[in-house]
Amino acid sequence: MKSLPMLAAAAAFALAAPAQADPRQNPTADYVADAVSKTEGQPDSASKIWHTKDRIRVDVSHQGQSMTVIMDRPAKKMTVLIAKSKLFQTEDLPEGEANNPIASGTWDVTKAGEETIAGVATTKWSVDGKGTDGRAFKGFVWTTKENIQVKMDGVAEEEGKKLKVASELRNLKIGPVDAKLFAIPKDYKPMPKEKD
Repeated sequence: MKSLPMLAAAAAFALAAPAQADPRQNPTADYVADAVSKTEGQPDSASKIWHTKDRIRVDVSHQGQSMTVIMDRPAKKMTVLIAKSKLFQTEDLPEGEANNPIASGTWDVTKAGEETIAGVATTKWSVDGKGTDGRAFKGFVWTTKENIQVKMDGVAEEEGKKLKVASELRNLKIGPVDAKLFAIPKDYKPMPKEKD
């Protein structure tokens, strides 16, 4: 069960990254979008993202399972909702997961041009470096003027393993997001604690 929440969190932050003349900055506008993520050797992952300054919700479908991850930056909490069983689990947000992955560490970021992705005007950036968490990435990111990362394509390295990774936002709608989307539904119950 642990791997799915982390996958969703990674998807959220891979896609909830940055721009405004620098892709190391977090988005400056609220938005909703569909996302597709590809990691070499794994099935594609589809998700829907609701993003605000303080909270992110990601509904993920992965290998036939559906789940929701809600990240609350001010509270530093992450809640996983399992729709099939109507259960939820809240835990501390992993250190650094509430921030843009390339906001800290050593990164070489260079503007590589302007492109329109799925009807959205973006700036293309060449990105190469390593975060303080030890994860490295070399490739390109495309961001809107609101710092929303609409596409990412490159090679990620973690624990000595290199994998091709890509993600893209579709049906991007910039504007206010309903706060109710970040609440735990009343008919959900806490997940039973695992026994040691």
